[in-house]
Amino acid sequence: MTAEPTTATPAPTAQPRTRRQALCGLMIALVAPGALIAACGAETDSGSTVDNPNTPTSGSNGSSAPGGSLAAVADIPDGGGKLVDNPAGGQVLLVRTGSEVTAFDPTCPHQGATVEPPENGVITCRRHGSTFTSSDGAVTQGPARTGLKTVAVTVEGGNVLLG
Repeated sequence: MTAEPTTATPAPTAQPRTRRQALCGLMIALVAPGALIAACGAETDSGSTVDNPNTPTSGSNGSSAPGGSLAAVADIPDGGGKLVDNPAGGQVLLVRTGSEVTAFDPTCPHQGATVEPPENGVITCRRHGSTFTSSDGAVTQGPARTGLKTVAVTVEGGNVLLG
């Protein structure tokens, strides 16, 4: 009996990645972590909230006032507004006219960017230029087709509370 000679099968060679494949891989690597955090409710297994660098925290341009309130009325510029953290998640845009405070969900209905506090009675989305009235959140210029959603708040003891 003679042994048959064996030949080694050459290993498959890796095909070079196309430019498109490389860019798609890069986009997935950049987008996936943010999408994962958003999809998971930005919570860890222990239930604690993950810090979001785009969300104002205490000491920045928006924070919750002590005692469970969103903010002190005195901390909201008269004729202007302030973005604050919402204990239920996300943010709330508080707009003050005298002693009256109105609140809006600051998410632009066009593509979800956060709108800016009002200047001269106009709330602006810097991403695509939509504008809204500071009195009722109605859209005054597109591309947004609908106004800002209002958030129910009350003023008690100089503080703005959800509800």
